[in-house]
Amino acid sequence: MDAARKKVVRARTSLLLDHPFFGSLCMRMEPREDRSCRTAWTDGRVLAYNPAFVEGLSEAQVLGMLAHTVMHPACQHHVRRNGRDAGLWNAACDHAINWVLLDAGFTLPPGHLDDSVYRGMSADAIYAELAAVRGSDGMPSEGTGDGRETGEKEQHEVLPSPGDTDEQGEPGEPADSGDGAGKAGDDGDGGGEGGDDDGDQEAQMQSEMSGDPGGSGEVRDSRDLDAGGGPSGDETDQEWEIALANAVRQARESGELPGGLERLVRELLTPRLDWRELLSRYISERARDDYSWTPPNRRFLHMNVILPSLSHRRLPEVVLALDTSGSVDDRELEQFVAELSGLLETYDTTVHVLCCDAGLTSVRIFSRADLPLEIEPVGGGGTDYRPVFDWVEAEGMVPACLVYLTDMECPRFPEREPEYPVLWARVGGGGTVPPFGDMVEVADREDGA
Repeated sequence: MDAARKKVVRARTSLLLDHPFFGSLCMRMEPREDRSCRTAWTDGRVLAYNPAFVEGLSEAQVLGMLAHTVMHPACQHHVRRNGRDAGLWNAACDHAINWVLLDAGFTLPPGHLDDSVYRGMSADAIYAELAAVRGSDGMPSEGTGDGRETGEKEQHEVLPSPGDTDEQGEPGEPADSGDGAGKAGDDGDGGGEGGDDDGDQEAQMQSEMSGDPGGSGEVRDSRDLDAGGGPSGDETDQEWEIALANAVRQARESGELPGGLERLVRELLTPRLDWRELLSRYISERARDDYSWTPPNRRFLHMNVILPSLSHRRLPEVVLALDTSGSVDDRELEQFVAELSGLLETYDTTVHVLCCDAGLTSVRIFSRADLPLEIEPVGGGGTDYRPVFDWVEAEGMVPACLVYLTDMECPRFPEREPEYPVLWARVGGGGTVPPFGDMVEVADREDGA
């Protein structure tokens, strides 16, 4: 085993032992030597690296490089480029994740991108700002651009347009995420410390013109998508989404989830669709078709075959928990209950409505005949999610689902994940990520969800 691979193997082991969140995700990718790239890259399946680049890094920097590369598919960067300039997209993605890694204590390779202006912003928002600074829409172009010459400004401030000329007057080629960031046989010195001034300038220029402007690890488009990452922007890699959720759960249980990841993970795991559509889908997926012999199915009568016909859709018991600690205002409660009532009118079901702050304050049962729901919440104290789940368990109930309307501003969850599905309907956009269940963001109608 050569020196570079030994470094990578040691770093992967260290991630597993010391940073389980990153380590578990890193194990999803196959490490592979690639001398045609300048630094490293991933497409969500492969974690490729240039041995010369790795050998020029310290052990701590290799660890940081792996964590950086892992964060790209964890954030779905490999499926979200959508035809935008690869180099500019990589720069935006780097700004979106590097501050989280630095806050977590990682050491990144020299030249990494970390502008405090972009902290907390999404890669898409950062990309738009970088494109505006560059004076374009950020889409690839064959013509020459108005970008600054290499070295005039720090590379994290603005990237040259794909058509800019280099210092020798040769036209630069557009960044491409599909066929390598550098030339075959690159010695990789740009990634390490040292080398003469000419070599450093050449490496910096090559870095800026490649798909890895930060020199910490490039993200390339997933092989499962068309070139450019698809046209719609709605693509997700579900395997990575599930892996991210599992990694979050495991890291939280062991107390090893870095604080800076909370907001980033919350945005990644929260659905972006309209909450009404998601609520409707969540309820309908748990409904059962109820059949009746009277009347029989008319489609088969001409064959002298009597079969039952679909009578209506039946939904097993549903539990609706309301956070009445004062964190959910009357307008949000009224809007949510009205929407849920409209959905439940479609099904034959029983709804158990539990109001809870630091403890249960009321329990009411509604049948289909009682709809629409009219609820007067009782409470106003602290918040604790456990009493609701304790009540369900004490009743020996296995509901079709439990829907909990809350602002998620509470860390007191049940120790064990229940056997039934749970949907957290969050208002306010804050709080913590729940250790189990799905979460949907409840927004006002004028906000467009």
